[in-house]
Amino acid sequence: MLVAKKPEYTQLHWRGLNKGLKMAYIGKEPANIGQRPSEDIFTATANQTVFTLTADVDYESDIFVSINGVVQTNAAFGLDGTGNRTLTFSSGMTVDDVVRVVHHGYKPMTISVDDLSIGTQKIADDAVTEPKIADDAVTEPKIADDAVTEPKILDGAVTQAKIHSAVVLGGPSIGTIPNMIRTNAKAITEVITFAGTENGITAGPVTFSGNGSVVVTTGSTWHIVT
Repeated sequence: MLVAKKPEYTQLHWRGLNKGLKMAYIGKEPANIGQRPSEDIFTATANQTVFTLTADVDYESDIFVSINGVVQTNAAFGLDGTGNRTLTFSSGMTVDDVVRVVHHGYKPMTISVDDLSIGTQKIADDAVTEPKIADDAVTEPKIADDAVTEPKILDGAVTQAKIHSAVVLGGPSIGTIPNMIRTNAKAITEVITFAGTENGITAGPVTFSGNGSVVVTTGSTWHIVT
């Protein structure tokens, strides 16, 4: 009599499964993301019918409900409330009944990106626009040398307050020809002191107002042209 022998690969196959080996696949490796199952377990009080779930439920078929290990049909309970999280049974429980709710509906898993993991190659050209840049986020170290050219400066954006104090300005002027006619105020309202290392000229007449004064230190000359 012939006796069929169980193939050895079957034994190896089950031994491999028992050791938790991964199933083989063909093509691109599946992403390490997907469903995030969860469950709620409650111990009932006498005649309790209402239980609050910890996750939203889209449809009644998205959960398995059991009482003391006995799976319940959808007719035995109902869902309502915010996110359908209120589970209500049609009849009350007995003290210490164990209600188990397994959420098996698709729940997307959120993947957090590690710090410093997004490189330049992963950012599309022109993807970082002005609304995506926080106020005061672009500091001097982040600007390349010679990167700020004239076309990148708005008209009227460079005011006197943004010019270093070591830069000597030519002063105000009038006329369509640049710097053709220099002007100065007609009233001196602050204390102006010559350091003795410079001369000055002012178009007069001028008046002094409030605490206005001019201190001409030895070595300096101040001319008022009238």
